[in-house]
Amino acid sequence: MSVTSTVKATVLHILEKYGYYLTRRPINGGIEHIHGSFAPYDKLNTIGSRSSYFIHDGYVHRDKPQYYDDTNSTNAWQDEVYRFAKEISDQYDLKSVIDIGCGSGFKLLKYFRDYETIGLDVPETCEVLQKRYPNRQWAVSDFSAVETPKADLVITSDVIEHVPDPDALLQFILRIAPRYVVLSTPDRNLLRLGTHDGPPYNPTHLREWSMAELHAYLSVYFEIEEHFISFAAQATQCVLARPRSAGVS
Repeated sequence: MSVTSTVKATVLHILEKYGYYLTRRPINGGIEHIHGSFAPYDKLNTIGSRSSYFIHDGYVHRDKPQYYDDTNSTNAWQDEVYRFAKEISDQYDLKSVIDIGCGSGFKLLKYFRDYETIGLDVPETCEVLQKRYPNRQWAVSDFSAVETPKADLVITSDVIEHVPDPDALLQFILRIAPRYVVLSTPDRNLLRLGTHDGPPYNPTHLREWSMAELHAYLSVYFEIEEHFISFAAQATQCVLARPRSAGVS
């Protein structure tokens, strides 16, 4: 071992005694600190009541949504959700797609350009999309609409955490009557900046679910076929489901 290596090893050994570590490796996930409000171990799978969307008792929900301009985003987030949806479409020969909360439309058209597609979003976003892609179908989301478009597949990727009334979103999906639904949202227990008791660290999120809470909630509306972490680094949980034929009680 060279003199330089010996000195470096000695210095590192001394620093480590006092809790200091030197590394040139990048920090995965983009932030340096691991802190937040996480679920106690014995409460990781605790669920709440139906009236709180099965989120545990004591959780603080936000009331007012904030508009987030997603029209310039590409595939940095939830790309794997759309890729999974495309795999499901290929497997079950699905021909049409409705993307609720389509944002920039980038991922929808990346994977489903050859499909019949409808992108739904807020008025500000739809105005941009109609100018950018005039030959595609874009429409303003209206969860209270009696008449709804139809499609074989519904994608709603990281949308449910933004809406004031998640029940209205899920009931809207049932009225679309798709064969399959692909839904994603953050897993609160995986977020490095966790907020176990709410409200979410992200100011545009009204609430966030653990996997256990989300599974219980979605099971009211859907038969869940798969529920998994699609991208741990982004804390994304993904669900593949089919609407319950008997409706919602």
